[in-house]
Amino acid sequence: MIEIDKHDIGRSLLQAARRFADRPSLSAVDGRLTYRELFATAASVSSQLIASGLQPGDCVAVLGERTSRPYIGLLGAMLAGCCYVPLNPQFPAERNRLILELSGARALIIDDACAERFHGALGSLDGVRVIRARPGGVEYAGGGMEAMDPDALLPRPAPGADAPLYLLFTSGTTGKPKGVPISHANLASYMVAIHPHVPIGPEDRVLQAVDLTFDLSVHDMMLAWLNGAELCVGPENATLLSPRLIAANAITACLIVPSAGARALDYGLAPPGKMPSLRYSLFAGEALPVSVALQWQQAAPNARIFNLYGPTEGTIHTSYYVFDGNHLPPSKTVPIGYPLGEQRILLAHADGTPASDGDTAEIFLAGPQMTRGYWRAPDLDRDRFVEFGDCRWYRTGDLGRLDPHHGILFAGRADRQLKIRGYRVELQEVEGTLRDVSGSNQVAVIGWPVVADGAADGIAAFIAGAPADADAITAAMRVLLPVYMVPDTVLFVDTLPLNVNGKTDHRALAERLSATAATPSIAPASA
Repeated sequence: MIEIDKHDIGRSLLQAARRFADRPSLSAVDGRLTYRELFATAASVSSQLIASGLQPGDCVAVLGERTSRPYIGLLGAMLAGCCYVPLNPQFPAERNRLILELSGARALIIDDACAERFHGALGSLDGVRVIRARPGGVEYAGGGMEAMDPDALLPRPAPGADAPLYLLFTSGTTGKPKGVPISHANLASYMVAIHPHVPIGPEDRVLQAVDLTFDLSVHDMMLAWLNGAELCVGPENATLLSPRLIAANAITACLIVPSAGARALDYGLAPPGKMPSLRYSLFAGEALPVSVALQWQQAAPNARIFNLYGPTEGTIHTSYYVFDGNHLPPSKTVPIGYPLGEQRILLAHADGTPASDGDTAEIFLAGPQMTRGYWRAPDLDRDRFVEFGDCRWYRTGDLGRLDPHHGILFAGRADRQLKIRGYRVELQEVEGTLRDVSGSNQVAVIGWPVVADGAADGIAAFIAGAPADADAITAAMRVLLPVYMVPDTVLFVDTLPLNVNGKTDHRALAERLSATAATPSIAPASA
C-alpha cells in the first residue's frame, strides 16, 4: 500500500493512480476504466468544483445509478479537497432532499437518470452548483501522465487531518437522519489498520455490492484504489447475487452483510466450491451466524473469512475476527474479536465501571478512527460520547462479553433486550436457537405484543422459506430454552424484509405483524 497522507487522502489517491495508471480501476455496467481514465475524468470534475469557488472541506452531494458516474463524482470531490455526501436513488425524494439540506452541500453531482427522476423534488437548489455526470464523464483537457501529477492537480491547500472526507447520514431516533462526518485522519488510520489483514494488491478484484450511502462502500473503494486493485460495481441486488458475481468475474475480495449471505445460501446460490477465486471474504453490519460462516467457507474454500465490527462513527470497522471452522467459538454467532489497529474497546456499565471477566456489558469505543462528533448536532454528541477518566468514549449501544480464547463475543443490542413476563431476554439468543431447530438461515424474532418500552407479553418468530410444522419447532425450542423465551407466534414468510443496507428490517416485521395479526394466516403456536 502507498503511504497515506492523513491530511489529504486525495493526494494519496492520485499517487496510486500514477503508479497504476494503465491497470483497470473500475468496472460497472457502462464499461471499464483504467486508473488513468478514471482519475483524469475525476480531475475535470475537481477543476469545475474549484472554479466554482468551492473550498477544501465544503460538502458536495453525489447522486447517481450504479454506473461509473457517481464514482467519478465522489472522486472529483475528494480531489478538490471537498467532503462528499452520497445520496441514494432508492431513497424517497424527501429523504434525499432532507440530507441535501442538512449537509449544507454547495454542489450536487447528478447523473441524467436521477436528474429526470428527482426533477423538482430536491427542493430549492439556489446556491448549489449542479454538475451533470453524463456517459463518458467530462472531457479532460489534459490526458497524459502529467494529468495525474499531484503537484499539478492540487494547487489548493491540503484539507487537513480533521477536515471531513465524507459525510454519511444514518437513521436517527428523533426521526431526522443524523450526519456522521469522517475525516482524512480517521480514514487514514483505518486503511493502515485493515491492510495487513486484507493485503489487497494490483492483481485483486474487489466487489462493490453495497450502496454508496453504506459505509462498507468506503472500505471497498479505498482498499482497492489505494492499492492498485480493480473495483467491480455490482448491479442492484448485488449482495444477494454476490456468489454469481464473484464466480463470473473472478472476484478475490468481497464485503457483504450476513443477511445477504444467508439468503444466497438458502436460495442455493452458493453451493460448495462456487467461489474458488475468493481470497478474502468479509462480513459486517450485523451478527454473523456460525452456521452461515460454515456454509460460506465451503462455498469459498480458498478464502479467509473475517467478521468485522464497528459503527459508522468509528470509520467502518473497529474490530476483527478470523473465522476458523475447525475451532468454533462458544456462541451461535461469530465473535467480533479484537481491536483493529490503534482502536480501543471497553466493556463497561453505564457509569464507566469496567465489566468483570465474562460479564455482559455495553461496548464503548475510542481511538483515532472515531468521529469527532455528529454533524451540527451537539445534543447527539452529549448523548453518545462520554468521558471516562482521561479518554473520550463512544457508546455503541451494543453488548458484549470477553472470552479468553476468542476475544469479544457479541451479545446483541441493548435496544433488542426485552422484558418478557418479567424476565430479561436477549432476542439474538432466541434467533440463534430458532435458526438451529428450523434449519433456515433466515430467521428473525421480535417482542410481540409490546406492552411498554422495553417490555412485551411474548415473542413472534419469522422463518423464511417453505412452511413447516410450527408446533414441532416450538416444541424443540422448549427443550433448549426457558418457556418465556419460546415464541408464542410462528410465521412463515417467503423472505425477510431488508433495509437499504441489506440488514434484516425488524421494524418492517413489526409493522407487518401489526397489520395482519387478526388474519387466520398468522396463528400462534400451540401452548
